[in-house]
Amino acid sequence: METIKIAHLYYDLMNLYGEHGNISALTHHLEAHNIKTIVHYLSLEDEIDFSKYDFFYIGSGNRHAFELVREDLLKRKKELITAINDKKFFLVTGNAIDLFGKSFITLQEEEKEALGLFNYEAFENETRIVGEQVYRMKKLDDEIIGFQNRSTVLKYVKEKHLFDVLQGNGYVVNSIVEGIKKKNFYGTYLIGPLLIRNPHFTEYLVEQLIKSKNLSYEYYKDELETKAYEEYKKNVLYEKK
Repeated sequence: METIKIAHLYYDLMNLYGEHGNISALTHHLEAHNIKTIVHYLSLEDEIDFSKYDFFYIGSGNRHAFELVREDLLKRKKELITAINDKKFFLVTGNAIDLFGKSFITLQEEEKEALGLFNYEAFENETRIVGEQVYRMKKLDDEIIGFQNRSTVLKYVKEKHLFDVLQGNGYVVNSIVEGIKKKNFYGTYLIGPLLIRNPHFTEYLVEQLIKSKNLSYEYYKDELETKAYEEYKKNVLYEKK
């Protein structure tokens, strides 16, 4: 039986909106494909051998947690660069996406160093962006739905976007695109948890993981998850055009 090793990074700090649910959804789908999952919960000062994992996840956190994680990740920058270049899978949700750009600029215009792995800057915003979002991912038929509650925006983005905005906000208010996609790195402000609310996106990630192991793949659909997704979509009051 094939094994996928998952690292849930800063599970105790970056879990503001119950993002452990993303790990539950991911492991459920992998196990439905008869793949064994091993999840390690890792945090500040833990020794992390990035080469041993197939998938990394970081969720969102409050300002204090964000700062602690920012300082810790800067110590691991070289390992992160290697892991991304080696096409390890990353899913980063909520304000954790701010950590991977060039810098983080506070309301007081203090510029704080970020990882600099991607070409964008995160700016703290006076007005929070709160509400349901509906996006489109080109490789998927069904919409991506999720929630945002953030005080930052991304500017000067040069990376490939992950989603097209159908309803709601993108990098900034009224932007038509959102998210970061590079190699096997997926980053978005969407919370919800994202994978719980979008089983088709979860299955897409699982498909990419399985194919990266040169294994055969057959689409898995959970009827209860699909029914819940349809109910979620009704609640965002989006009229499909």
